[in-house]
Amino acid sequence: MLQGQDKFYVKKIVFVGNEKTKSEIIARELTFSAGSVLDTSLISYNENRVYGTGLFNKVKIWFEKDSDNTAIVYVWVNERWYIWPFPILGWKDRDIKKLYYGAGLIHTNFRGRNEKLIFSFALGYDPWIEVEYQNPWVLGSKNLFYSFEAFYQRVKNRSRLFSASFYEEHTAINFTLGKRLGLYKKFWTTSAFRKISIANAETSQPIDLGVEKTISPSGKDEIFMFGFGFRYDTRDIPIYPNQGFLFSIFYRYNQLLNFNASFLQGGVEVQMFKKFALGLIAGRLFILNSFGRKIPVYSHYYFGYDERIRGYFNDVFEGENIFAGTLEYRIPVIKQRFFKWEKAPIEEFSILKFGVDFAIFGDIGRTWFNGENVLKIDYLRGYGVELNFILPYDLLFGVGYALNNAGGKQIFVDFRAGFE
Repeated sequence: MLQGQDKFYVKKIVFVGNEKTKSEIIARELTFSAGSVLDTSLISYNENRVYGTGLFNKVKIWFEKDSDNTAIVYVWVNERWYIWPFPILGWKDRDIKKLYYGAGLIHTNFRGRNEKLIFSFALGYDPWIEVEYQNPWVLGSKNLFYSFEAFYQRVKNRSRLFSASFYEEHTAINFTLGKRLGLYKKFWTTSAFRKISIANAETSQPIDLGVEKTISPSGKDEIFMFGFGFRYDTRDIPIYPNQGFLFSIFYRYNQLLNFNASFLQGGVEVQMFKKFALGLIAGRLFILNSFGRKIPVYSHYYFGYDERIRGYFNDVFEGENIFAGTLEYRIPVIKQRFFKWEKAPIEEFSILKFGVDFAIFGDIGRTWFNGENVLKIDYLRGYGVELNFILPYDLLFGVGYALNNAGGKQIFVDFRAGFE
């Protein structure tokens, strides 16, 4: 071994347990290769990198010395079940009254190359039908990836700027092509055709006469969209990471095809995870903006739906721009570990992950419209404590207590604990 017995040259890598998954799919997530130097302090990090693909229940890396400064490295994986005919049952925007139900079929490891085929449909609240194909690694060493998606959805509009609710019909075809730049960076472009039509428009009138449901006066917007994005991501796991950093930026230009108008949307997100003392410091900051003479309500941003300010967890705030920041200190109550289910009916369900964290948090954020002075608006602030439950198959669940800067108090239940 080299430099204080903590590094060595990798003579060979042996992959064990990957009956369906190609070895190169695992190898591309590792920070080392045959002939390179492996720092033993990064073994746990590499295990999490491979686990983060979502293909495995557990990953274990170890080595056997071949000489004083070389070793054979073994990478063992326990593969997850990869074909899922699954029921769909849930509620949108964390509101039990917005129930939806349906079914789908997903192949999470098509051809053993981490390619995904997905078909799903749902009835009830905001019904949809969708088909999607994802290929994260095209043409080998060129590190290209692409995806295709087509969907239809009937959406109940979220805006609070109208006298009554109304429905939108969304149809879209999306194509994304990108390039992976090394282990941590990737760049992509996206093109799409979108059609948004308004149903029962006559039943709802704007509270403000300057607000319109669509940009086109016909009640139908046909849009060509082109966008780009860049991501630098050193997080060990995408869902509830233990360490690492994320920087992401994207922008999308929307050109109407049936009316002379366009608008631009995009923004930046930063995440940071750093071990400190007994636990982990986790931070997130993001800002999304809209540019254009008219921004349709179906492209507004909100708190109170997918994004939340704890302390204002159930309150809805709307705008053409949004900003939020979160800082947490997470202390393990039950350290994340894997359990063996000896009597599991299917081998891919036999190894299960579980853990519990206690978190102290502070949130800040605000939405605003383009005509407002962002320097003079009041920001929402909340702080409190939360118990986060880390469950098998990347499921997360949180229960917390929060205060806000208006003096309010609340207990909340969060089915998306963490930042994803």
